[in-house]
Amino acid sequence: MAYLPLANILHHKLRSLLNALGIGIGICMLLTLSGLSRGSLGEIADRWDAVNAQLLVYPAGWGESTPTLSGVGLSDRFAQRIEQQNPGKVARAVPVFLWPMKVGGQDHLAAGVDPGQWDMLAGGKKLSGGRLFDPDMSFAHWLEKQLLEEASGDDLASITDADLASRGALELVIDSRLAKKASLKVGDDVHISNHNWKIVGVVPEGGLARVYLPRRTAQFLFGSGSITKSTVIFVDLVDDEGVEQASRDIRNDTRQEVVQVSQYRNMLQQKWGVMYTYVDAVNVVALIIAFLFIAVMLYTMVLQRTREIALLKSFGASSAFVIRQVLAESLLMTFAGCAIGIGVSYAAGWAIEQVTLYTVTIGPHWIAIAIAAAFAGAVISACYPAWRAMKIDMVEALTME
Repeated sequence: MAYLPLANILHHKLRSLLNALGIGIGICMLLTLSGLSRGSLGEIADRWDAVNAQLLVYPAGWGESTPTLSGVGLSDRFAQRIEQQNPGKVARAVPVFLWPMKVGGQDHLAAGVDPGQWDMLAGGKKLSGGRLFDPDMSFAHWLEKQLLEEASGDDLASITDADLASRGALELVIDSRLAKKASLKVGDDVHISNHNWKIVGVVPEGGLARVYLPRRTAQFLFGSGSITKSTVIFVDLVDDEGVEQASRDIRNDTRQEVVQVSQYRNMLQQKWGVMYTYVDAVNVVALIIAFLFIAVMLYTMVLQRTREIALLKSFGASSAFVIRQVLAESLLMTFAGCAIGIGVSYAAGWAIEQVTLYTVTIGPHWIAIAIAAAFAGAVISACYPAWRAMKIDMVEALTME
């Protein structure tokens, strides 16, 4: 008798498979959508954490827009001022120009940085192929001479893409994950943001951005021709223990916003955290539908097995025994559904990461939540069918049969 629920499941293979698939789809949605939303934001935050800097300086008043910073923001003179006003505290202040660029069919926040400061954003990673853009800063010096040292208003209009390309301005370094997804390699030419660029280097993934370019190029092309302003300034301190005091000093001196780079994760979650609510709501609805499906199938099973249940009672089976059989059948199908859902979610996560640059993180705690929700739903969905089975009148059922 202990194998009666399993025998019932195997006797109705198609119905049992549909039940398990219904549960599996709900579990897969829970794990995949939660892993996709939290994993993608977490991966972005991890890349910012990899930056070798403790403080982030950005324009006052940008407030909630901080996680989506791009374009013209701070004067580059603030970087010099921060270093000059904080000797012995600041190792270096690095201006960075951020700008969205579409590469490989997906938008990325590209980072314009001077080649000598690029290692800060790369988190100490070395190039795995090719070289760095404008390695000797020849283009940067040439552009500074054209636009900063000379007061000619015609210089801006006279600089063409051909001039930029010939001086190595239109060069990009991309990370290995983007290179793999977009099938790009060193030496390839790509058309991005109405300009033709050359891939000159590939760096292992994990740095601030997936796309890097010369800061002067980014300023000139995306900053309305001005090369005096960047988006943010990263500050690397000599002593990590004096972060809070250094933050206050820089804020008071520059009158700009200063936050710790480690706070970017919280800022990102505050900006996009509402997405978690939407995803969780969809997951709840999916699970409810899955377990309503189970409840209907179990109820149908009870109606179809009225005679069998009556016979069990005639042989002395108690109401508790009948309830246990219905619950056991529900739990067995839920166990199978969980196995299917977890397996499919890992396959779906792998497929998503291969096709796109999103990250799907399926952690043990989410698997535990999914399993707990599944078995709780299995018990609840089996309650009414089990009660109906318990209430079957043995004499009436056998008489009708």
